[in-house]
Amino acid sequence: MTMTHRPRRLAAIMLLTLCLFLLYSALGERGFIRLNQMIRQREDLKARVRGLEESNARLAEQISLLRDDPFTIEYFARTQLGLVRPGETVYILGPAAGEQP
Repeated sequence: MTMTHRPRRLAAIMLLTLCLFLLYSALGERGFIRLNQMIRQREDLKARVRGLEESNARLAEQISLLRDDPFTIEYFARTQLGLVRPGETVYILGPAAGEQP
């Protein structure tokens, strides 16, 4: 082997090593592509958590109203449970003439 082939061979080995390193950095288990996927997944999960926290806050407010607010309790009792106050008269109307039941 002559002296002129040695630097070329070394350069080729270094170039191949660099290419393999870049390929592994992009496609490896902890590479750039996987890192990008994980960042997007984290952002999606954060958004989902924010949505669930907002939903929990609304539900907690509803629970508080159902426990403590007499108007909310009455509304729920009348609309959801069909309850009436003592002495009230309930009228149940059927369909108008010619309407389907």
